[in-house]
Amino acid sequence: MDEHELLLRHAERWASERNRVLDVELLDEVLRLRSVHDGLAANRWPPRSVTHLMLTRWPAHGPLDPPDVPTLLATLETFWRFLRNTGRMAGGSADPGDLAREAKSASRRMAAACADPANFGQSKQLFSFGREIGITLDDVADSNEANQRMEKIVEAWNALPAEERLRRTPSSGNAGSRMGRAITEAADQLHHHGELPAGWQLPEPPRLDDPSDDERMFPSDLAVSAPQLRASGFVQQVLALIDWVGDGRAVTGTDVLRPAVAKQAYADLGLWQWERDWLLAGGMDLPDDSRLDEVLAQTGLSGWRTAADCLALDRLWLPAVASGLIRIHGSRASADRSRVPDTDVGWAHLGQMLLLALASRSRPEGAFDPLLGILFSLCGDAGEPHTEAELAEWWCASPANALASGLPNRELARQLSDRDLRRCLVMFGDCGAWRSDGKLTGTEVGWDLALTLIAALGSGLFEEISN
Repeated sequence: MDEHELLLRHAERWASERNRVLDVELLDEVLRLRSVHDGLAANRWPPRSVTHLMLTRWPAHGPLDPPDVPTLLATLETFWRFLRNTGRMAGGSADPGDLAREAKSASRRMAAACADPANFGQSKQLFSFGREIGITLDDVADSNEANQRMEKIVEAWNALPAEERLRRTPSSGNAGSRMGRAITEAADQLHHHGELPAGWQLPEPPRLDDPSDDERMFPSDLAVSAPQLRASGFVQQVLALIDWVGDGRAVTGTDVLRPAVAKQAYADLGLWQWERDWLLAGGMDLPDDSRLDEVLAQTGLSGWRTAADCLALDRLWLPAVASGLIRIHGSRASADRSRVPDTDVGWAHLGQMLLLALASRSRPEGAFDPLLGILFSLCGDAGEPHTEAELAEWWCASPANALASGLPNRELARQLSDRDLRRCLVMFGDCGAWRSDGKLTGTEVGWDLALTLIAALGSGLFEEISN
């Protein structure tokens, strides 16, 4: 029996006996959304949770078509009164009258919120894109057909240029992802100012523990983490890029290297090796040819029109520009070696700036969402080494995995879930956040990155979750 089925039966009977409106299918969708994405029990309705449901959760992860709002309001009010009158309402929940007033206020904005693609989560963005190109899952005959259609949607989505995918996902689904919005905003600040905004100098993170616990989490020993950052493959590649840029390279009006120049950077810096690993993580079958490495070093595997489409290069370029290591003046970009630090504190600041910008760049590639969970699994106080297979099991079952939880076909959901985990491990695998020797083991860099990402969420996030 579904976890909500018995409760829904009782609520439906209660409503029928009192001649009150209760749309069971609509209520079932509400309870599923709250359970899967927010971890909220069906009988727990704290203040502000209705606003969150109607203006954030449903627009992000609910069906493409918005609900009938008056029916939703009536159904929710009936359900809340059922919970209270039968003694089922959980402690800490608001009064049904207060919830009804909150719902009425939020209802005025729900239609607009549901119509704004900026509020869509990743799976909903894909479904919306599928409808746009004439592919839906509305009338599929079986799971095989659903799988085939979804593969076509994903293939068409991945064929879009990176900037177009980023344009279509301006907030990574405001959704389940306050983190996604915060990282984007932070990266924008870095890009415009070339330095950490106020309050980002190794900030003390928000509390994750119970407010009654006096212990807090602090960054690692800089004498340990700074050398790890300097030695990481990612930072070394960024430094190699700024050396390659040197006194000047030609850029386009969108502040990326001109295509011919970018192709030269790709070859000179050996970026095909990272691209090969990335494409393998995405499930591409590469030819087994002894000459493959030689071919890749010259041409790469992915076709791209602009340097922004070349992920192997752009994952270095964007952090270098955001941190001020590369300056752009008109049609020329030049390196600013004066911003390369010579102290552990300086390296800690620069390193986390670079990783923060990388996190932003990873978002439209589907490589960001598993990151924080991986970091805490490997680097937290209770963290321990894990195999990739163990992390894949965790991510597939995680409520934060909106893409997997939003797909009707479980086999396809697992394939996409595993793909995104592999992409995350490749995207951040050279950052020094973990070591790999059969199992992944967290490092001080990984711990500090987790705290930086948490700080990026902004104050009040965990109070909102705990409510």
